[in-house]
Amino acid sequence: MLSMVSANRFINMSAIPLVLVAYVIFICIDYSRHTRYEDPDVKVHLQNVKNSRGIDALVFGGSNAAYSLSAEYLNYNTGLSWYNASLNGELGTINRYKIFVRELSALIDRTKVRYVVYSSMFPYVIGQIDRAKRANGEGIKPSDNVLHFIMRYILGHLGQASHRSTYSLADNASETRRDSFGDIVFENVKCAFTFNRAHQREDEDASADFLVDEAIFFASVFPNASILIVLPSEYYGVASFDDSIFEQNLRTKFYGRLRPKYHFERMIQIIFQPPYSSVTQVCNDPRHADEDGRAWRTENLIESIQPPISRPTAFGHGQVNHL
Repeated sequence: MLSMVSANRFINMSAIPLVLVAYVIFICIDYSRHTRYEDPDVKVHLQNVKNSRGIDALVFGGSNAAYSLSAEYLNYNTGLSWYNASLNGELGTINRYKIFVRELSALIDRTKVRYVVYSSMFPYVIGQIDRAKRANGEGIKPSDNVLHFIMRYILGHLGQASHRSTYSLADNASETRRDSFGDIVFENVKCAFTFNRAHQREDEDASADFLVDEAIFFASVFPNASILIVLPSEYYGVASFDDSIFEQNLRTKFYGRLRPKYHFERMIQIIFQPPYSSVTQVCNDPRHADEDGRAWRTENLIESIQPPISRPTAFGHGQVNHL
């Protein structure tokens, strides 16, 4: 009996604290590893922006924006100088991507940016918003059970690892090669489309909270810009999904949450882009356009912006500065 008591005392006084200390060390190491940029396109974007002669408008977001929106097309059709600063998976966590946005904004006169497009697929993947938040390295709250926090942390990283694996094709050097506009160069991209995703929609409240936070963040970094929150186009073959109720509810909740937090509501707009009409418009994923699909989706974005983008005149603000 005494040996059992001694064993329990040893576990309580030594083993459990050692496990907790080891776990804290693991979090610190893991956090340090994940706070370093892993996507080589980060350096490409920063260098391109540094070399530019001025930027009027920016595209941010994940791989859906990298494949499916063209800064060069926007540049040509609006008369403004655009740059596509999208990154695959939005760097995996919300905080890491915000750090990248701030670092990029420090290289330009951010007060002269007129438009910011943020295109995220997070509201179209159940659990992705939660995973991106958990991967930010949240601390243990006083009300949290330690074991519950550990399991939540591990599950969050497993989900993040699964999410990153879906971009294995997009992460090789040939497919992430960017031009001076930040657009993907499709010359060496092998578009072999397969249906590898199910149609999903995140909880409307979670989506609205996330998008409002992102909109206010971009508005704080680029104080004079119109912020365009864009939900991307998708393709699911002959299957037809009616997203009208989801879009209507999300739009209502988005603006309802935005008004009390941001007084310049007219500077922020949410846009839902229609699905791709044909498999000939997509590359290797339902949300990744090929070159033709990219032109179609970018043109649709231009048509969706209200009020329409006005071309700068010789005497107006926003003189074109090509990259």
